[in-house]
Amino acid sequence: MKKKGVKLCGFAIALLLIATPILMAAGEPEAAEVADEITIVVGFGAGGSNDLSARYLAEALGGHGITASVVNMPGGMGTEAAYYVSTQSPDSNIFMWAHPLIMLFEPAAGDRGFTIHDFEPVGTLASPTFAVGSKAGAPWETLEDLIGYIRDNPGELVLGGQGEGNMMHFIAELILDPNELDYTYVGLAGGADVALNLTGGHVDLGHLSLAAARPLHQDGDLTVLVNTQILIDRDPLMPEIPNIAEFGIEGREPHPLALWGPQGTSPEVIERLTNAMAEIAEDPDFVQNYQNIGIVAHYLDPEETWEFFMDVEENMVPRYKDWLADYLE
Repeated sequence: MKKKGVKLCGFAIALLLIATPILMAAGEPEAAEVADEITIVVGFGAGGSNDLSARYLAEALGGHGITASVVNMPGGMGTEAAYYVSTQSPDSNIFMWAHPLIMLFEPAAGDRGFTIHDFEPVGTLASPTFAVGSKAGAPWETLEDLIGYIRDNPGELVLGGQGEGNMMHFIAELILDPNELDYTYVGLAGGADVALNLTGGHVDLGHLSLAAARPLHQDGDLTVLVNTQILIDRDPLMPEIPNIAEFGIEGREPHPLALWGPQGTSPEVIERLTNAMAEIAEDPDFVQNYQNIGIVAHYLDPEETWEFFMDVEENMVPRYKDWLADYLE
């Protein structure tokens, strides 16, 4: 809003001295007051970890003077939402809450209308932990025991995973290489379906979130063997469970969730948001809220976020594309 001019009179100098700071403030660029209200788009339905983690972030941003609304736009494994955000103007204050599955692996599998290079990183804040669990009463207790059992009993075991031909299927086969181990992979509808089939004894192994597996593990309905967290080794949710890297297996799962703006989003907007995110990540209540839904609160600034995602793009995505080509043959 433009400020009305000040009419100088006999006290011109005094009035000018008073008015100058006001006029300077009125003349500051819009970027100084950007991002008071933003929209965070989630590519999955309400109630899941992607949605809840975004809503906790939105709530916490309120304490930093930023009103954030969360909008769910499910479809295409999150790619419909990402395409929508990628087409918005840089000053729209519309942002995407997304992990490498959406930003890297889906575009690598086929044309989704966008790539990660259509976005600007704001910062990483959340990292869901996934795990491999086994049915209750299985004749193995550790991942090493399991691998030995599969070798001794080829073709016997069934692993239930979250879908087929996607990043999570790829990760499952990095952990248990089907070229070396003879077992059957079955693509199920999602994590809840994996848990249901695992506890029901319909599959021997399952690839699912640690948050979903933990209460079942505690009740003796399944056994968590290993976690696949990429940002830390032992998840505080179950610190006794080893990380896949401890077995010398390259199966750490790139699931960190980051906030992304359309390409060209102003540095001032990004700075304000990422500074707030850095402080939020240190808030004990926020950290606990994330832990309650099985997510590690872990902040990476825009540069670190970009480096992380580019490392995945350079070192893991080509392997995924080769794996997918073989899988589709």
